[in-house]
Amino acid sequence: MYKTVICIFILLISCKTDSQPEPKVKEDHWKEDYVEISYSMSGVSNNDNFNPIMKAGLVENTELKEASGLVHCTFRNDWLYSHNDGGDYNRIFVLDTNGKNVGHIIVPNSGNRDSEDIAIDPDIDGQSFIYWGDIGDNDGKYAEIIVYRFPEKPFDFSLGNVTADAADRIVLNYPDGARDAETLLIDPWNHHMYVVSKREAKGRVYRVDFPFDTENATTMKKVAQLPFSGIVAGDISSDGHHIVLKTYVQAFYWYREEGETLTKALSREPTQIPYQFETQGESFCWSKDANSYYTISEGKNEPIYKMTIKRK
Repeated sequence: MYKTVICIFILLISCKTDSQPEPKVKEDHWKEDYVEISYSMSGVSNNDNFNPIMKAGLVENTELKEASGLVHCTFRNDWLYSHNDGGDYNRIFVLDTNGKNVGHIIVPNSGNRDSEDIAIDPDIDGQSFIYWGDIGDNDGKYAEIIVYRFPEKPFDFSLGNVTADAADRIVLNYPDGARDAETLLIDPWNHHMYVVSKREAKGRVYRVDFPFDTENATTMKKVAQLPFSGIVAGDISSDGHHIVLKTYVQAFYWYREEGETLTKALSREPTQIPYQFETQGESFCWSKDANSYYTISEGKNEPIYKMTIKRK
């Protein structure tokens, strides 16, 4: 009798276990499905929350003659990083926010075929990283593009120019054929990377998921199509809330709500923010505190323009 009871008990337990539901897969809060954004750019209003444009200074270093990217330093409020377009060697320029030359950083294990933008992730486990995007391709002929990543440090230029740690190489390709791009974005909330194309009638946004593969080429995911083209620069502020994409003649701004994906924020109609027209303006960045932003044009001794957000 006891054996019969034990057998029945085991059978009941076995049946109960088999009927348990499968564990739920945790939903990825940052998942982004492809979206075609379709608001009318003719209806974009001006944003009045910025003070008048001011000329902060001139770029002192004449070797920075094709400033094609710009990003703030996380260790100092008054330093910016920039770089030349293709043709220069593997260096990043450091200048202050008035244009005075500080020095340059040699970046081992990197190159400059057609470097078009630079971005920064302010905090990955307590370390900031600089991302240097060799992403330009005027003729749409390259099978791959490369983003170089290296740790940002409190670089000391007191003895001259400095050398960074060897860069990681993040090799990327497009899911829909080679493109020309001049905009590289890093999302500080989830560390994902975005590349925005320039030449299509409607700009395309491609995403690379963090953590990045530094051994094999990664095919990017197309996550959005924008209702305008000619995007040559952009930046996400270090607090994650402020987004700008700019063309040669206009700059468009989105405020991003806490926890929103990039594409959800971009799906809202932007506002147009003040922009001082530049002959070949391909550089834009937010300040460290996101209270202002800077632009520089390609060319020698070009002005640095600064716009500051009005604070109530």
